[in-house]
Amino acid sequence: MAPRDANWIDGLRGIASFMVVSGHLCTALVPWLHSPAADPKTAPHLFQLPYFRLTVGGRSAVAIFFLVTGYVNSIGPIGRSRAGNHDGAFTGIARSALARSGRLILPTMVATFLTWFLANTNAYHMTKHVDSTWIRQGWHRQEPTLWEAFLSLFKAEVETWTIGWNDYDGTQWTLHLFLGGSMLVYTTMFATVLVKPKARFLVYAVLYLYFWQLGEGLAIGALKGLNIVMGMFVAELHNHYKDSATSVLPAPIPALMIIVGMFIAGYPQDSPQNARWSHVMQKIMHSITVENADVRRYWDHIGASTVLLGIFFSRNARRVLTSPVFNFLGHVSFPVYLMHNTFIKTVLTWIIYLPSAMNPPKNEKGEQLDLQRGSTTHIFIAVAIFYYILYRCAALWVKHIDPICANLVNMATKWAYGEPQPRENRPILGNASTEKTVLPS
Repeated sequence: MAPRDANWIDGLRGIASFMVVSGHLCTALVPWLHSPAADPKTAPHLFQLPYFRLTVGGRSAVAIFFLVTGYVNSIGPIGRSRAGNHDGAFTGIARSALARSGRLILPTMVATFLTWFLANTNAYHMTKHVDSTWIRQGWHRQEPTLWEAFLSLFKAEVETWTIGWNDYDGTQWTLHLFLGGSMLVYTTMFATVLVKPKARFLVYAVLYLYFWQLGEGLAIGALKGLNIVMGMFVAELHNHYKDSATSVLPAPIPALMIIVGMFIAGYPQDSPQNARWSHVMQKIMHSITVENADVRRYWDHIGASTVLLGIFFSRNARRVLTSPVFNFLGHVSFPVYLMHNTFIKTVLTWIIYLPSAMNPPKNEKGEQLDLQRGSTTHIFIAVAIFYYILYRCAALWVKHIDPICANLVNMATKWAYGEPQPRENRPILGNASTEKTVLPS
C-alpha cells in the first residue's frame, strides 16, 4: 500500500471536499443551477448540463466521503484477515474503533467552538440581512447572557452526535453518520475476520441488498449504508489484486467507467423533470427502489461508486490523484469541510455584501431591506479570496490543531489500554548540551 501522504484515495477525498464547498456556494449564490433547466421548455445553462454541473454540485461528493470511509477503515483488517493474522486484525479493529470517535469528535468540537465564538461576538450580524436564503438560514443570534451562550455551545456540541444537528453549523449533519458508518465497518470486520474472502463477499452482497431497500428519511440506506459497503468491497478488491489492480482491465474500460460515473453523479438535486435525461433517470430509479425513496441519493451512490471503481482500476487516474495538488487537497480536506460554512457566513458574506451594508437599502417606510450582492466580477473576486483564505486556514489547522487533537486521542487511548504514558525527564537547570542527551523514560 502506498504511503498515506501519496495515496490516491486522499486525492479523491480532496476533490470531494472541494466539491462540497462549491456545492454550498452554488446553493448560497446561484441555487437555480441545482436544476437541469429552469423549466421543461427552457434551454439549460452551461453549468446545468451533465459533467459541467459537477463543478457546482456537492451531493455526490458526500457519497465519496462515505465510500472513502468504508475503504480506509476496512483495508487493514481485511489484509490481516487474508494473511491469517487474526489476532492482529482483532487488535487493529479494537484500537481503531476506540480512537475513531476522538478523531472525528475533537476537531468537530473545535470547529463548533469557532463558529459559536463568532456568532456570540456578533460576527454573523450581516448574514441576517442578505438576499441569499441559504446564508440567511445560517444566521445564529448573539446570546443575551454568557450563561445562555455556554448552554447553547454545550447543546450544539452534544446534538451534533445525538440528533445529527448543530444550530451553529448545519453542514455538520453528516458527521454522526460518518461515525456510525465507521462503526458499521468495524462491526462487519469483527464479524468476518475469521471467514474466507468469498464468504465476506457474500456478506457484502447481503448488506448491500439490505441497505438498498431501506430508503427511509434522508435515505440513510443509500447515503450511508450502500456507500460504506461499496467502500469495503473496493478494499477487498485492493487486498485481492494488490499492485496488479491497474492492469486487470483493458485501459479504455476504467476511463469509460469514470466518464459514465461522472454523468450519473450529475443527477440534479432539484427538479429532475425539467430535462429529459434526468427525468428518464428519475423514472428508472423510482421503478427499482422502495416507495418514497430519495432517488437522488441512489444516483449519487451509483455515480460515485462507478467513478471510484474506475479510478481503482486505472493507473493514469491514480497517478493524477497522487500529484502534489491533489495530495494537498486531500491533506486539508477535513478542516476544509469543518470550516467552509463558517467562512461562507463571514469572509464571503462580508466581501460580497459590504458595499450594500455601507448604504443599506430601505423601503418607503424607512425599513431596511435585504442587502444586495455586488456585481458578477465582484462576486468572482470574493469567491477567489474566500477559497484562498479557507485553504490557507485549513493548512494552518493541519499544522497546529490536528497534532493537538491527535495527541489528546493518543493519550486517552493509551490510558484506556493501561499503557504507560511516555514522559521526558529534563533537569530543572539544564543547558542546550545536556538537554540533547536526555532520553524519555
